[in-house]
Amino acid sequence: MIWHHPSSSSLTHLYRLRVEGCHNLKYLFPSFLLKDLVLLRFLEIKDCNMMEQVIFTDGLGAEDHWRNYTILLESLSLKDLPKLKDICFENYLEFPWLRDLTLKNCPLLKTFISKSVSGDEPPIHQPTQTNDSAVLNEKVVFPRLEELLIQDCESLEEIIELQGLIANESQSTSATLSIVPETVTTKFVFPHVTHLGLGKLPRLKSFFSRMHTTQWPSLKQMEVIECPKARIFGEVQISNQQPLFCVNEDTFPVLEGLTLKTSDMIKGICDGQLSLQCFPNLKLLNLQFFPQTSTTLPYCFIRSLPKLQKLVINNASISELVQSEGLSHKGGHTSAFPQLKELSLSELPELTLKTFEPSLLSLKNLTTLEVSICQAFINLMACSTSKSLTLLERLSIADCELLEEIISCEGEDLQGSIVFPKLKYLKLSHLPSLASFSLAHHSLEFPVLQMVIVTECPKMKNFCQGELSTPRLEQMHLTRDEDGELQWEGDLNTTIKHMFDEMNMQNSQAVEVTDQLLQME
Repeated sequence: MIWHHPSSSSLTHLYRLRVEGCHNLKYLFPSFLLKDLVLLRFLEIKDCNMMEQVIFTDGLGAEDHWRNYTILLESLSLKDLPKLKDICFENYLEFPWLRDLTLKNCPLLKTFISKSVSGDEPPIHQPTQTNDSAVLNEKVVFPRLEELLIQDCESLEEIIELQGLIANESQSTSATLSIVPETVTTKFVFPHVTHLGLGKLPRLKSFFSRMHTTQWPSLKQMEVIECPKARIFGEVQISNQQPLFCVNEDTFPVLEGLTLKTSDMIKGICDGQLSLQCFPNLKLLNLQFFPQTSTTLPYCFIRSLPKLQKLVINNASISELVQSEGLSHKGGHTSAFPQLKELSLSELPELTLKTFEPSLLSLKNLTTLEVSICQAFINLMACSTSKSLTLLERLSIADCELLEEIISCEGEDLQGSIVFPKLKYLKLSHLPSLASFSLAHHSLEFPVLQMVIVTECPKMKNFCQGELSTPRLEQMHLTRDEDGELQWEGDLNTTIKHMFDEMNMQNSQAVEVTDQLLQME
């Protein structure tokens, strides 16, 4: 213990408190101190191995003095507390000024505030069911909360506890003391939360187990990482089968950035239908998942992202980004993500060339394309696709072992040159099978290309087979070898050929030295 005497006038000026590495400390505050912490605004508790409660009622009869007490904390952070079970033994607290709440690596934490009723006091209600695996309890009020982060809490099954909750239309996350019938849809509003992060919560199933909706009118950034038992989005409201978020056009009106990491993309992201307006302002989507069978992005999810500008996908068994039958027959769409500007694809071993067909994936606004560790590619795009990349400024391709050429014109009747009018930056790295940017005999034009980086492409004899125009590059002289030193031999094709010849000479010298060593042995 730290404080064990009711005389604590010295704490009335305490503004910030940080407790770390106090491994014998079982609780922080006895209840009689709450009345003195009138100026406490920032509280951080970290790495206390024996901490079981933050607020402890010690049997001194002080409960009546702090019941319905308002705590004026602005920031609360609880991290690496392996034995923490709850914050206090009463649920009569409100947090009207709390803006940041972080719970990390508290594996036994089951409730944010636990209810206790003394033996001579009648219970305030008779709940129909008890749930000990929730974070927010029935009298926790966070009207000004701006950031909510919960990570590595292994016992957590739902965010809000079932007991006694009912919808509150006054824009708070609180609840009254009446019991929620199973047929009632409860509404929770988080009026000021701008950042929500849920990570590595293996038992989390839902935000609230009964039929409910949530509204996040200010939420800009959200991450849901490794919550394997949760179906993240859905519209269907069935008791005991709730998704983490029951979404409609009012749920995430201003959400701009979304990161999802789930083991089952179809079930995890959206099992069912989402309306066209569920994510009206989403601009960045970062998907990380490890499905065991090849799949595609659910069409119900794709069509709800009309303003998406950046798409990042890595580490997945995915053969196509979108399904052609979904886009050609549903919703009047001709291609997915019509405002897409940046596309980054990494560690997608089953992804095929069909990904970049303009009829499936809109490329007209694309400015950045990054592809790495996609081992199914023999070529990246067809000639017809390359002609749609009129705004592309950056192209980076790395670690694709089977890639032989970037642009393939096989089976196409190409008329005129292939022009990349806006491309300024090109990087080709660790491509052991790459022979050329394009093996076809046609003209390539890069009117504003300023930097080319080519490293570890041992089979690349020249940049292209046909005519090549790079007027700005010839002036800038910015081609680099694998050591990062500048090289220039008058034009890009000649420079690539010189690098190839030098590499072969070094390899032959290495083979000759090896042979001599073997003979000596």
